[in-house]
Amino acid sequence: MAWEMEVWQLWLLAGMILAALEMLGLGFVALALGVSCGAGALAAAAGGSLAVQVGSSAVAAVILIPLLVRLFKQHRSGADSISLAGEAGSAGQTYTLVEQQGRLGIRIKGDFFPVESADANALSVNQTIIVQRFSGITAIVALAPINSVTKD
Repeated sequence: MAWEMEVWQLWLLAGMILAALEMLGLGFVALALGVSCGAGALAAAAGGSLAVQVGSSAVAAVILIPLLVRLFKQHRSGADSISLAGEAGSAGQTYTLVEQQGRLGIRIKGDFFPVESADANALSVNQTIIVQRFSGITAIVALAPINSVTKD
């Protein structure tokens, strides 16, 4: 028994795989590519040549990628969203340094963020620090005064 697939079915399979890859957090790029494979599937179902299939998928991708990426950025910058670099409101807060898998960092709402000293002071576990800002996911910190109250 031979298992054969139509070309349009291959396009749909590729689109579903790309859409599933979006679960990895690719900023809607994989989703846009997956949806653009639908244009290739439609061209294949209509009997279009391979060049027409690829061309229609490419045109759809050129339109959809910037559109969905813009929508993603607008969604991420909404008032209720958490910043990609941890909590936007964490600057100025004090925390106790912890170690996780050999890395020094802080815990904010259960999430681990590595730290880097803003003033080149040596940091160690159980020290109290103040978060100055974030660089990516790394908290840029300074040693806190001795009488500071910390967050967990």
